[in-house]
Amino acid sequence: MYCQESSSTWSSYNTSTNNISCSSNGLSSPELARHRRLAANARERRRMNGLNDAFDRLREVIPSLGSDRKLSKFETLQMAQTYISALHELLNR
Repeated sequence: MYCQESSSTWSSYNTSTNNISCSSNGLSSPELARHRRLAANARERRRMNGLNDAFDRLREVIPSLGSDRKLSKFETLQMAQTYISALHELLNR
């Protein structure tokens, strides 16, 4: 048995849905487990790349404090939350 993965992109944010179709070709259980693990690793790598791309886009739109270093994910979320709150307060004046 072997499994072949296919994906379809349905949004501009590179969100993918993955379909796995399996066929029989005599793979042993360890080979099948390895193949499935490799496919799962590839899906996780794509997911993390998409998440990292989203953080990069968010870093581009929030004001920075002039630091030369890239903000961490946690710092980026904190800054986004602070920025959104400040914009909200500005609108409520």
